[in-house]
Amino acid sequence: MKNIIEYIDNNFPNFGSDVHIRFELGEPFRNGSNRRIKQVNQRVVTIFEETFNQSDFIYVFIKDWGNQEDPMFGNTTHEYIYELLNGKTIEEETLFDLDEDVDDEGNRIEIKNEYQIKVLTGLVSSFPYREILEGISHYEQGIEPSIGQRVYFISKDKNIVFNMYDDRGCIIHSRSKEQLRHLYVKYNDWIVNYWREYFDSLYKEE
Repeated sequence: MKNIIEYIDNNFPNFGSDVHIRFELGEPFRNGSNRRIKQVNQRVVTIFEETFNQSDFIYVFIKDWGNQEDPMFGNTTHEYIYELLNGKTIEEETLFDLDEDVDDEGNRIEIKNEYQIKVLTGLVSSFPYREILEGISHYEQGIEPSIGQRVYFISKDKNIVFNMYDDRGCIIHSRSKEQLRHLYVKYNDWIVNYWREYFDSLYKEE
C-alpha cells in the first residue's frame, strides 16, 4: 500500500499530470438513453484495451467515501464493485481530506472528510474491468447496478493512470507523450473538443 501511494505522490500528484488525454464518451446522446450508455461502454472499453495489454500488471486503486459520497445520486449499490472483485486480496487504509467551511458566526472551520482507499494488484486479464467501467457509466444515469467510487487503473511499468470519471468521459495520464500518442492519432475524433488545442500542442508531430 505504501509503495503505490508514494508512487502516485511522486509521479502523479492528485492522480494528475500535464501529459494526459481526455476522451468524450457520451455525447451527443441524451442522458439516460440506451444509445448513450451503449456508446459510452463501447468507447471506454476500446480505449482501455488500447491503453493496457491483457498481460500488463496493474494496480486498481479505489477511493471510497461510503454510501453518502454524493448527496444528489447516492451510492445505492455501494457493494457492487466489491462483489465484482470478490476473491481478490484487497489492502485497505482510512485517510482524510481536509476542507474549509464557514460556521454560522462567519468563522472559518476545518472539516475532515473520511474515506477509505482500497488497492488490488494483478494482471489486467484478472480483473472484470468491463463490468467495472460499465458500473461507472451507470452511476449518474440512474441505472443499477452502479459504481460511485472513484477507480484508478495504474501501471507503474508504463507510468500510466487511467480514470473513467463518469459517463461523460475518461482521462489517461502519463509521464511520456509517446505512451499516449497512438491514442491521440487513432481516436482523435473522440477527444474532448474543449481541450483539443492543448492536446494538439502535445501530440502533433513537430
